Amino acid sequence: MKNIVSALVVLIGFQYSDAQKIFNTDITNFWTAYDSIRKNENNKGETLDRLFLNNKTEGLKAFMEIKKFGKEDYLNVIEKYPQFWNSIRANTLIDPEKTKTIQKAFKKLEKIYPNNSKGNIYYTIGALKSGGTTHHEDLLLGVEKIVGDKNTVVSEFDNESARKMFLFTNPSQLEQVTVHEFIHTFQKNGEINVLSKAIKEGSCDFIAELALNKKFTAQYLDYGFRNYEKVRADFKSEMFSQKLDNWFYNGNAQNPDLGYFVGYVISKKYYENAADKKAAVKNIIELDFNSETEVLQFLAKSDYFEDQKTAQQILTDYQNNKPKLLKIVEFENGSQNVSTDTRKIQIVFSKPMHEKVSINFSKNGKEHFPLKNIVGLDETKTVLMIETADLKEDTDYDFYVTDRATKSADGYPFDTAEYKISFRTAKK
Repeated sequence: MKNIVSALVVLIGFQYSDAQKIFNTDITNFWTAYDSIRKNENNKGETLDRLFLNNKTEGLKAFMEIKKFGKEDYLNVIEKYPQFWNSIRANTLIDPEKTKTIQKAFKKLEKIYPNNSKGNIYYTIGALKSGGTTHHEDLLLGVEKIVGDKNTVVSEFDNESARKMFLFTNPSQLEQVTVHEFIHTFQKNGEINVLSKAIKEGSCDFIAELALNKKFTAQYLDYGFRNYEKVRADFKSEMFSQKLDNWFYNGNAQNPDLGYFVGYVISKKYYENAADKKAAVKNIIELDFNSETEVLQFLAKSDYFEDQKTAQQILTDYQNNKPKLLKIVEFENGSQNVSTDTRKIQIVFSKPMHEKVSINFSKNGKEHFPLKNIVGLDETKTVLMIETADLKEDTDYDFYVTDRATKSADGYPFDTAEYKISFRTAKK
């Protein structure tokens, strides 16, 4: 999650190795302004400026610039969601014991992964725009999107995803979130596919577990371990795809964020298989997520699939499992003499397919689209039957089978982004 106080303490700051400090003045200032606005509705903007925004930390300033929100956003959410703010307030006031735990975790992290980070931790209220992000070495967290729980009132939100925001969260996870997000500040930018993204996110969970010296807890971990084989099989079929929405930030899914679980397990197994644990931590954190070769080698060394295969064998198996379009029964693709009496087109795939096959117009438009109705797959699930429209003589027709939703019955994506099928009808 790259994009995430005690009421008596105005500023919590601690320092170790001349490095990280923790700031929470934005939270206390926000609530001071909030109370004043609620007592006197006049001059709300001036009150927000005077008691909160004019005193914002450098972290909140950067957060607002990066996530593009400002005074009007704060005034809007204060006005629209009073029950939400009242219900989450106590959770945003962080017990000093939590900061002690985080301090110990950062000291432990420095031992297992020596670093010279000067990044600070800023706990803020971010107008419900973001749970967090990084800025150079600093970590910026919008706690109102992190510390909700089952008692947080979400009924005022119009968006279904927002209403599910705290379905699997609780305030006790703040230490985990903080350390997880801080580890992102050491990682290389980018990721190339679902596998790369999974390791990038899940490894932060695992390293946070080592630093906190406490088992990482999350709903996706509980579900993942209970359904280990199914999740692993599903992941294997999509790990080299770009279908990130199936694995990350999918709060509307019944069991969201399972990519974090898979990446956690891969990273943990990599660590357990390594003879040099300190070197393993360094390799995990500094993995180049934009390098397919490095990511594949990392996966192979973890032996996540428990088959002892090399990186190249894993990639070859994946490519071989992707369904291919073998032929068209009625004519060869590209034929120039197709009968106008053709009433169906049967497309044969290399393996049983999932029911939904994606078919699109070509750039030539609807007038060159020859299809009237997709009947569906035959009983073997390898042949797709399509009814044609009335074909005109001496006319070019074409369409695409795409990989947008086309996949095999066992979940592997179609091997071609856009497979063009074209033909020309005969002259009578």
